[in-house]
Formats: sequence, structure tokens, C-alpha cells
Amino acid sequence: MNKTLIIGGGAAGLYASTLLPDAVILEGNEGCGRKLLLTGGGRCNYTHSGTVQDFLPHYHGSLPFVRKVLYSHTNTDIISHMKELGITPSEENGKIFPKGGDAASVLKALTKHKPRIIQGKVSVIEKTEDAFLVKTDSTAIKAENIILATGGIAYPRTGSDGSGYHIATLLGHSVTPPHPALSALSLLPDLKEAEGVSTEITIKKGKTRVTGDAVITRRGISGPAAENFSYLLNGKEDIAIEFCKTDISTLRKDKGAMLLKNAIPLPPRLASALLGDLGNRKIASLSSSDARKAEILLSAFPCKAEAIAASAMSTAGGIRTSEINPDTMESKLCKGLYFAGDIIDVDADCGGYSLTWAFATAFIASHTIASL
Repeated sequence: MNKTLIIGGGAAGLYASTLLPDAVILEGNEGCGRKLLLTGGGRCNYTHSGTVQDFLPHYHGSLPFVRKVLYSHTNTDIISHMKELGITPSEENGKIFPKGGDAASVLKALTKHKPRIIQGKVSVIEKTEDAFLVKTDSTAIKAENIILATGGIAYPRTGSDGSGYHIATLLGHSVTPPHPALSALSLLPDLKEAEGVSTEITIKKGKTRVTGDAVITRRGISGPAAENFSYLLNGKEDIAIEFCKTDISTLRKDKGAMLLKNAIPLPPRLASALLGDLGNRKIASLSSSDARKAEILLSAFPCKAEAIAASAMSTAGGIRTSEINPDTMESKLCKGLYFAGDIIDVDADCGGYSLTWAFATAFIASHTIASL
């Protein structure tokens, strides 16, 4: 019988395996770490600089739970452990990458101990008094402990297909309904006439504001602003986007003879996409109602937005933190069951915070098991 079975060979599962070299990994894909290779645009931004206190505002979920986890295995601890595995850190604007900027080097480091990997998906899981029996289509595995690190529903083609939620419910857990996070957004109306334009924006929903860089796409917007806002959307929702604040009356005095699209601090293609025919009018010719309409389109562009699930790198929702002990990552409902990574009902902003969460939870779970 195995002491530990790690279900899921992504970032969290692999990190746990470096601390539990005798553990067995059960992975549904032919290889481990598929999504890890895509993080940070293929460069793998695996954590961030700063203090844990600096980190906390970048997480969404139970703050007491998050705080306890992040203080148990900090970003400094992660950098040190990755150094032990052969990864030299390189900092860019607070983001920590492997020197050389290659996600494949991180995957190689996390598998350098050559973990035992069994390919297959869980078809049956049973809990006896002192062990778990896990069956796939081709084998059966018995283990004293399980670390469930299957991820959420983000990027399903990499293996995060939500199957971990079903496993957890079979063992008595409940799930906060998941939806995409760290995702590009589709917009209606779209702004495809300005596809490829980069600009800073502020996205608004109720009293919530998220400011950051964005890139206009054929379907909507991508970039940090969209990704950090996406967790707030559950399906199509009404939002407003501030591209720039403009006082038409002031422009009328100084630039009345100019076309509106050429007088505002936005690329003309984007201005035209936002303003339509108004952008091609001379400022002096705009009526009061036209001027007010233009100001609203620029400072609070109204649209319906939806997170694009296929591009999501994280998941909002998941196993409820109230059912997990943050000191050990062990289930409060099923002895010997541990959780790590995106499967938990905590998500984070882009910038290395999601991988920090994956690694910190994996450390706590594996450290707890190693001490048994």
C-alpha cells in the first residue's frame, strides 16, 4: 500500500511530490504540467516579490484561510525551494520568473526526482477505515493518504476538467459553483475595429473597480485588467469600462476644429470603435446631448461582458474552505484526504499569485503527511 497518492500532476501535485518523493502521482494526461507550461506566457511567473501582507489583497476567498496558508509557506520559501531544485529566480517588476524565462525549466525542476507517475483517471474512489481505494480503467491503487490536486475548470484541454469536484463530493464535500477566472473577456458590443490596440482601462461593476493594461481583441479584451476582473463575472453581466475621462466643453474651447477622435488621448482606431459617427465630427459641431453621450462612451462604455472559459488560467469557486483545515490542508470531513491548488475555493490576480497558492497549499499538505 502506498502512503500517499497525489491525484493530479499539475503545479500543486508536482510541488507536493518534490517533498514526498515516495508519493505516486495519478495523472489523466500523457504528461504532467501541461498548464504550467502555459503560465506567464510560457515563461512561468511562479511567484511575486513583497511581503505576505502585500499579497493578501490579490486573493479572493476567505481571508483568514488565505492568510494562514501564505504565512505557512511564503513566497520567500517558494523561491528557496525552487533554488534547491535548480531554478535561479529573475525579477521583473515584482514578478518572479526562472532565469532564462522558460516554463519548461520549472517543469523539469519539479520532476527531476523522477516521481512515479501512473496515467489514468479516477473511475471509483472508496474510503475504508484506514485507506483509500482508487480505481481507474486499468488499475487499482491503495493509499493511506490522498492529495487532491486536480485543479478547477480552467483550460480543460490541459486536464483541469472539474473532475476533482466529483471526487470530493463522493467523499462528503460540498462545492461552491465554479466559474472561470484569470480570463480574457468577451464584450457585447465588441470593439473588433480596434483589435490589437493596447491601453490602460478601468473596468467597473457596481462599486468594484479594476484598473490595468488591456489589449482589444476580436471578441473583447485581454490583458491584466480583464484577467483580474474576470472572477467577478458569472455568466454575461453588465459592466462599464473607462477608457478616458474627457470634458468636451474644454476641448471645444481649445480644439473645436478637430475631429473628436483625434482630440482625445486614445488611439484613433479605438476612439472610432467607441464613438462611432461621433468620433468623425468636429468638436465644435457637437450638440450638448452629443457631447454628453461621447463623454459617457469614453468614461463608462456600457457593455455586457463574460469570461472566456477556454482562455481561463484559474477558477473561482471550488471546495469550500470551511471544510478544510488550513494548518494541515486536511479535510475536516474525511481523514487522510488533503487538498492543494486551484480546486480550493480561493482564486487570485495574475502576477504569480495563483502559482504561489498552488505551491503553498501543496507544501502544507505534504509537510503534514511527511510528519505522520
